[in-house]
Amino acid sequence: MSMTIGIHRVTAIVTLIVVAASAASQDAPAVEPPADRPAVKVYLLAGQSNMEGKGAVNTLPWIGEDLEYGPLLQTIQNDDGSWREGDGVWIDFLGRRGRLTVGYGSTGSPHGSLIGPEYGFGMTVGAANDEPILLVKAAWGGKDVAQDFRGPTLGGPDGPGEFYRRTIEHLKSTIAELDQRFPELAGRRTVLAGIVWFQGWNDMVNKEKTAAYATNLAQMIRDLRTDLDAPDCPVVIGELGVHGDRAKGGMLIFRAAQAAVAEQPDLKGNVKLVRTAEFYDRIAHDLYEKDVWKGPSKERFYRIASDRPYHYLGSGKTQFLMGKAFGDAMIEMETNSPARP
Repeated sequence: MSMTIGIHRVTAIVTLIVVAASAASQDAPAVEPPADRPAVKVYLLAGQSNMEGKGAVNTLPWIGEDLEYGPLLQTIQNDDGSWREGDGVWIDFLGRRGRLTVGYGSTGSPHGSLIGPEYGFGMTVGAANDEPILLVKAAWGGKDVAQDFRGPTLGGPDGPGEFYRRTIEHLKSTIAELDQRFPELAGRRTVLAGIVWFQGWNDMVNKEKTAAYATNLAQMIRDLRTDLDAPDCPVVIGELGVHGDRAKGGMLIFRAAQAAVAEQPDLKGNVKLVRTAEFYDRIAHDLYEKDVWKGPSKERFYRIASDRPYHYLGSGKTQFLMGKAFGDAMIEMETNSPARP
């Protein structure tokens, strides 16, 4: 057999194989694409300095000495003393991003890395969900609802407050750039699963702002739901619990204004106030009042706290427990979501 005939024969065989494969593929039933992966559940965490987070990480072990909450320590700390990451939980806090762990609080502290409620919240909702979780945190110290976070409905001629706008922008840009910021979540859909609002000091210290707070915050929540296309999104409001059960005067008036928001007819049921006063650390507060924090025995204070009362004394324990309470409330609302009119 000549080489030319051999080449023609091989070519013919290859052609037959290609034609047969093409015909077989046309006759074969269509293969369905794999089912879509679960959507990423996004939680917006917003507010002022206590949402930023002032709890020193090195005070977190103080949880372990609490008679009621002590067992929680072993759920967040490894045997070597390091802190655990959230299982399937990521976070973006204004450009600082990654797997949830400690250190996503405020920056620049002389007491080392800090946490806010995000750690307790994320660990809690992460443990309760099979879906991936993304926390988008938008918080700036020293801001009020009367102006800074004022929603567009009450915004007046200047429109919504600057930090209302920046909160919306941060959430939307994080979702739009999900694939680049979080390659592990690339290609997934997202759903806004809830909002946690933790703020109040700058409104509480002004009587006029306190008097308008219930109206301002309720409308801000409605506006957020509208602007984020999430009309039934559950919302947790963190109580301003500074001074714990010994609070008086303007603090109590302000707490009543916060509670009134969750009782408004169109918000009741999927807006929930979470009490935080019970987590305020009285032991740390008493040490602060006695000026131990600046005396020769100051290590007694800094072992369990690191800041002033309006920052919940910089207690990592308090920040974690508040975040966990926010997470428990969010899970409860998601589980028992009421039918809306």
